Amino acid sequence: MKHYYAILILIIFLSSCSSLESTYDYDRSTDFSEFKTFSFYPWDYKHGFQINEYDKQTILRSIRENLEAKGYSFQKEGGDLAVSIFLTADGKTSYEAYTNHYGGWAGYGGGWGYHGFGYGYGYGPAYSHTQVTQRNYVVGTLIIDVFSISDKKLIWQGIGSREAEPNLEKRDKMLPKNVAQILKPFPGINQ
Repeated sequence: MKHYYAILILIIFLSSCSSLESTYDYDRSTDFSEFKTFSFYPWDYKHGFQINEYDKQTILRSIRENLEAKGYSFQKEGGDLAVSIFLTADGKTSYEAYTNHYGGWAGYGGGWGYHGFGYGYGYGPAYSHTQVTQRNYVVGTLIIDVFSISDKKLIWQGIGSREAEPNLEKRDKMLPKNVAQILKPFPGINQ
């Protein structure tokens, strides 16, 4: 059952109405113009089972298209760069409270009382109701690591996180956009 939830979580990976939060870092001593080709490192067995094959291929295709658009050539094996992908999913809970006030009135007027006739302010009955809503959701994170093959050194890392989207059609449209946003700052050839 545990694996079912992990698969479900990452099947709905990285595409919802919340915006993608992305960041990157790189080795500033690296001359990216030295690299011309890239290959994919195989999926880590610990993370590979958490996503379906279709979404895996969508992510890989999007990475390939983005790197080729930056001037790099794909090689099935033996590229100058190795691209490694990791996925994580974190369950989150948020709470929202709404208070509604009902009734209540105030007025000014006269009337007979214990000490005779008089004027003054008065308040009528009122009550309020607070409703608290709990929402459970998943935040998916895609980590793209790029290594230099010659010295096996991590030279660039991009990370993107967002609330997961259960709708398959929306996810199919958002995955490539998410990958493009993560890879946007990756240096292209001759840049």
